[in-house]
Amino acid sequence: MKLFLLFLLVGLGMVLVQTTFLHLLPLGPIVPDLILVLCVYWGLNHPTVGAVLGCFLLGYSVDVFSSPVLGLNAFAMSLVFLAVYLSSRSIWIHNPFMSAAVVFAASWIKGAALILVGTLFLAADGLWIGVLKYIFLEALVAAVLAPWAFSLLRRGQKMLEEVTVPL
Repeated sequence: MKLFLLFLLVGLGMVLVQTTFLHLLPLGPIVPDLILVLCVYWGLNHPTVGAVLGCFLLGYSVDVFSSPVLGLNAFAMSLVFLAVYLSSRSIWIHNPFMSAAVVFAASWIKGAALILVGTLFLAADGLWIGVLKYIFLEALVAAVLAPWAFSLLRRGQKMLEEVTVPL
């Protein structure tokens, strides 16, 4: 239960930071996808039904706060969790560089899902050509932030495991 509350607070904090403060950085339209990093962490380290639901709800909350179309990020985050979970069953990934590579690949999966759904259901001809540059840059920024975020999440998890509740 303590771990669930930690991830809930971290997820809501990441949604708040990603949809508000990170847009103030001088990176232009590139916003680091902290929610993607958290979903990859869940897929690698906590593949449970609660994590799937958390990925969906965090993606949906990003849609609610910053997307004109509801459900796109929810679908993309669920797809990212599935891809990371299936890959983690084949590859043992606890190296910071490998986790960064998984976040980079997951960011491309998310971008491909958004482009696919966007071209199927939205009328935007040729939109995806200019988006590829931003997908690459956002994937790169997320991959750079991933080892740091994974370290903080593991440290918080270890601190919760060490804390004993007095009866």
